[in-house]
Amino acid sequence: MKKHLFFAISFVAALFSCKSSTEQKSNTKVDHNTLLVAHNGSLFSIDLDGNKISWQHDSALDTGGNRNYFAIDGQSIYLPYESGKLVNYDIHSGKVIWQEQIYGAEDQPMAMSSDPNDQAEMIKGLMPLYMTTPLVDNGHVIIASTGQPTQTTGWLYSFNKTNGSKKWTEQLPTTFNFYAPVRYKDNYFINSALYLNKYSVNEGTWTSYGMFDGVEVAGEGSSSSDANHFDKPIYNQMQANDKSMFIGDESGKFYCLQFDKNGNLPDGDITDPNNTFVKNPKVFKWVFSDEQFNFQKSHITFLADKTLYVEMKTGLADQSCIFALNADNGEVRWKKVIKGDVFNWALQDDKIVGSTENLIFWVDADGKNYMEMNAANKPLSNIELKDKKQLIFATKDGIESLDMGTKKTKVIFAKAFVENTFNNLQIKYLSK
Repeated sequence: MKKHLFFAISFVAALFSCKSSTEQKSNTKVDHNTLLVAHNGSLFSIDLDGNKISWQHDSALDTGGNRNYFAIDGQSIYLPYESGKLVNYDIHSGKVIWQEQIYGAEDQPMAMSSDPNDQAEMIKGLMPLYMTTPLVDNGHVIIASTGQPTQTTGWLYSFNKTNGSKKWTEQLPTTFNFYAPVRYKDNYFINSALYLNKYSVNEGTWTSYGMFDGVEVAGEGSSSSDANHFDKPIYNQMQANDKSMFIGDESGKFYCLQFDKNGNLPDGDITDPNNTFVKNPKVFKWVFSDEQFNFQKSHITFLADKTLYVEMKTGLADQSCIFALNADNGEVRWKKVIKGDVFNWALQDDKIVGSTENLIFWVDADGKNYMEMNAANKPLSNIELKDKKQLIFATKDGIESLDMGTKKTKVIFAKAFVENTFNNLQIKYLSK
């Protein structure tokens, strides 16, 4: 199946990490040590105690790859597919609880053939319809769609998490919607290319947050074309706490915004054409950038204990650096330079774990006790903390574990995985 490359080089990097980095806490329970794996349109559950696959689902239209990530809430897995399906699976049995299909045309009816083969061909022409991670919040699943810019429109959806019924939809400014929305107070914020948009939780109504909205300018008689937006695409997973929201652009610049209890910026003037993020940088509480590390590729961020964790690279990507920023003022608490291009990394409990082409590394969340080792097999997935001593990840040979004390690895479940640029290989370890 052909993959459409309709995006600029700055967006190509986003394909690898369109994930929500704010881990959603849940009371998920399993009967045995379980590893969930999403790969090339398949989702399966591995019983690590019984050394077997408990259940598996395959999406016929997504076998060429699926650049989405699932979210877990309670006993449910919510997985979007590039073919436009959003499916709620039961963690224990793999049973499909509900499934909803989108076509990127919420504002107009779409003619649909009754022939399944014709339907499949039509969907192939619209793909990818999702390239993101859902946000499970307030009894609903909130997710943004993408698509071919000349054929579809980006939309923000709210589905009932129990039965999949559609609560509301709202059109987005672009189709470049690759990250989970964030909730701040009683609103959802989403980054769409250059734009930051705000929507009410219950109705999905687009509302202003105090910046120039491109309204009519006195004396001009027409709407301004220079509405509020960022200087560069904000291709990063946003983060938020009860005080601030944190936004990053593709050049490695990070911004902190502070809203009031209603999700508005103080003293905002929506009619002033100069009140934009580009022309009025005073609206930011702080801005962080680094002269040496000024290139974003992984687009992964984490927020924990008043610390914003980000990763950037040199222009040649021969070095990467993880920065731990004070969320209150943007100052660097600590940083760690890593040789090579960090492919994937994550904050797992009190450790940061990650990998490059040749290395696996881990470091305490306070920047202490950095360790690294040469990887016999390159991790193709994210790396999970199995327990305080072991890491787990997928390689070409299967699922491997790494003992952080001895730095020895072993295959604990043999299964071939093939590296695929058009795919996100995601794993999630669940202990019994």
